[in-house]
Amino acid sequence: MNNKKLRLLPVVKFIIVLCTCLFSLLPFFIMFKGSFESYNNIVSLQFHLLPKNASMYNYFDLLANYEFLRWFFNSVFVAIAAIAINIVIDVLAAYTLARMEYPGKKVTNAMVLFAQIIPVQAIVVPLYLMMVKWGWLDTYKGLILPVAVSPFIIFFLKQSFMQIPRALDEAAMIDGCGRFGVLTQIILPNAKSAVGTGAILKFMWVWGDYIWPSLVSKVSSMRTLPVGIAGFQNASGTYPWNLVMPAAVLAALPIILLFIFLQKYFVAGLTEGAVKG
Repeated sequence: MNNKKLRLLPVVKFIIVLCTCLFSLLPFFIMFKGSFESYNNIVSLQFHLLPKNASMYNYFDLLANYEFLRWFFNSVFVAIAAIAINIVIDVLAAYTLARMEYPGKKVTNAMVLFAQIIPVQAIVVPLYLMMVKWGWLDTYKGLILPVAVSPFIIFFLKQSFMQIPRALDEAAMIDGCGRFGVLTQIILPNAKSAVGTGAILKFMWVWGDYIWPSLVSKVSSMRTLPVGIAGFQNASGTYPWNLVMPAAVLAALPIILLFIFLQKYFVAGLTEGAVKG
């Protein structure tokens, strides 16, 4: 009897995992299918496995008559710029916290930890007032710089750097390496998965961010994808779902491709940063 239960256990686990995956993928399937259907077919709520009267018209309409490509460019540019600034600043900060000794180090560590628990909503208004005062509304500076640094990624990279034996630093410094040489030749090569994971996480956060871009991008040409798609809402409060569906599919595509091709680095980086050796 026990042997029979043991044989059935993997089957039960597989069924549970399969059902969970199907349930999670169902909204994406409905979104993808709806991107090829007319508005009336989408709102009819009649489920069809395949798109009814499938057509690429929604995509052509979206790309030809709206500023979707501009929003897509803005999202790509803001995400890449934020990642570049984030990696430089966060790597230097994490290296300082992990490897250097200086007065007030414990206070600095505490500040990084404290910054992680401050909700975004608590600092949005002060940041917005700063953008207004500096004239950074509807500019790339206003979209990028306030979100360029991440306390979580600083802490995440610091934990990863601390796993690298200090003996490697000392050996490199005996051979004539300075602090910057140790960082570029010892730390970063040994923590490349963690750095890559930090970049992926930052890309996902910036790509999907709605609150901040909606505040600082008042003109349509400066909107990012989440703000642009939300702007499809008409005066009556309804959405043209035949435009929202293809827009959402195209907006989700970079994240999906990123995870598919960089999945092993993402998992390895999370493992590196999760446990201190």
